[in-house]
Amino acid sequence: MTVDLRLQVIRRTVAELAASEGDVAGRLEQAQQLSSGHLDTLAAIQRLRPMVQTHRDQLATYLKDTAEAGPSEETTSPQSTPREATALSEVLRDLCLAFHHCALSYGMLYEMALRLYEPRLRAIAPKHLKAHADAALSTARLLPGVVAWQLAQDGLGCACICPMCSIGACGCVSLGNRTLAAAWCDAAPAESESPGVVLQNPKPGSQLARAGVKGGELLLAVDAQEVSTTDEIQAVIRKHALGDEVRFLIQRGSESPRELIVRHVSDYPKT
Repeated sequence: MTVDLRLQVIRRTVAELAASEGDVAGRLEQAQQLSSGHLDTLAAIQRLRPMVQTHRDQLATYLKDTAEAGPSEETTSPQSTPREATALSEVLRDLCLAFHHCALSYGMLYEMALRLYEPRLRAIAPKHLKAHADAALSTARLLPGVVAWQLAQDGLGCACICPMCSIGACGCVSLGNRTLAAAWCDAAPAESESPGVVLQNPKPGSQLARAGVKGGELLLAVDAQEVSTTDEIQAVIRKHALGDEVRFLIQRGSESPRELIVRHVSDYPKT
């Protein structure tokens, strides 16, 4: 991949994320206007707006700094886009979707930054991803209370006949919040118990490529230490000085594991 194409791909992705952040900013602005009568929501929205603005500023700075190297045809300064006014609960629901969209987009950008070695974005993307994931969940947790508040504004009180509500101790909002939170927790993937780390196709000319390693093979151990995450692999390799030998235990399918001796040849520059 040429430098120009590499930068073009990255800048296009950053520009799309900047537009998504602009969409979130517009939804936050609308939510703030509609939540003046619901103080918990108003406070939450006011906490989120600076976060989104910081993200937009960082993305805009990156696009500006890289403009001469590879101008993008995409919009690089998206404006907040006001939405048609609807009920606060509906605005918050759509805001959650916007946060999720941004979180997933930052996940995509992070993978690009890793694969194409773009240190600035490698540092920014995971922080923004987590911020949007947290924002989506915190916004979702506002929904039950806002729905109950909207119903009360329309003169519709609790009609539940459960033991709590029937004696006036309404637990509907609490149960709604717990159910929403549980849905996110239950949907989280379980920790993999399978050994090793699945390898991708090695970059051409690399030590593993020359050794005939293919994508899908498992890296089971490094220097006789079992590994199950990339962090564990990196930690063992970094115990060696550049040029030192490192022992990999690799398995292809149902074949017996084989040991490969490689050398530690590169790392991120120290900052």
